[in-house]
Amino acid sequence: MKPAAWLSRFGDRSERFSADLAALVELESPSGDASRISALAGWVRGRLDAPGLAVETRACAGAGDSVVVRLGSGDAEAMVLGHLDTVWPAGTLREIPFRIDGDRATGPGVFDMKAGVAVAIAAFEALAEERSGRATLLLVPDEEVGSLDSRALTLELARRHRRVFVLEPSADGAAKIARKGTGLFHVRFRGKAAHAGLEPERGASALAELARAVLYLETLADPGLGTTAVPTRARSGDRTNVVPDEGEISVDVRVWSREEAARVEKGVRGYRAADSRVSIRVEGGFDRPPLEPTPESLALFDEARAIASELGFELGAARVGGASDGNLTAAEGVPTLDGLGPVGGGAHAREEFVLMSDLPKRAALLASLLEGIA
Repeated sequence: MKPAAWLSRFGDRSERFSADLAALVELESPSGDASRISALAGWVRGRLDAPGLAVETRACAGAGDSVVVRLGSGDAEAMVLGHLDTVWPAGTLREIPFRIDGDRATGPGVFDMKAGVAVAIAAFEALAEERSGRATLLLVPDEEVGSLDSRALTLELARRHRRVFVLEPSADGAAKIARKGTGLFHVRFRGKAAHAGLEPERGASALAELARAVLYLETLADPGLGTTAVPTRARSGDRTNVVPDEGEISVDVRVWSREEAARVEKGVRGYRAADSRVSIRVEGGFDRPPLEPTPESLALFDEARAIASELGFELGAARVGGASDGNLTAAEGVPTLDGLGPVGGGAHAREEFVLMSDLPKRAALLASLLEGIA
């Protein structure tokens, strides 16, 4: 089916898009609330229980259930990736209810990324009706908190496919061809307590060493390469008259390349205390490697851009600082195109919104990509 025909088909389903999006948002699914996320997974499973689709839920340890949907028979060429969890705590709907006002839909998680899930549902349902395409849809329960429990499943499925399309929100309409890798380090200091007034020289201050470390860690940033190293949280001491014997800082690191990730990690772990009586322990590290553009992933973008042109809109290319599960699949060597979700804004903010008129376009783009692969 030509892209224009897909667009016409999805354009006739505006009421269904609205109903699906309302159900997805109103089934609140905060990260870490396994029962609520599993309830949403169950709703998606029931919604896609149709001929041509094989749907199952899989438990991801304590995070809740994921949803795996298989379209068509035989080996699937493409995997479509998204997540069920949001950053919003249960009960947020009482303050920010789901609403559609003209073309604008608002509500907790509507942009990141319940609208992307609605697009996936529409595309897979329509392709099954047409008996066209071979693809797998994976919706995980814990992307917003690092995908620790779903990571093994994501990588297991990604390795079976030749390309990955991620329905994370677009960047002002643009697809995301590069994402920074993200790291979080916790640096812990252990010194020696002493009375701050009577004999401070007998103490070994964890706080003083922490302060020196903050200044050092900031030097690991490289603005020219887009590398950031930001101490974000610090703690030391609990009494005003004692040389503090322990302390801790957290450092948020973002990099565009694996080489920079290796350099910064070596720098963090290589820090040595100026006071030899203070010991240092570094925990954490990079949880998601960078999504770096490759010839294969850029070819996916060119294909998507050509289809978008047929659909009447321009698909731009963006590089963004935030990470997603697309970082994981790209690092496995599977060509990955991210940010194919609808246009909107305000992710993780009270003013979060999505444009309803863009959902049919994104569904037509995804269906065309999956049908073209077949």
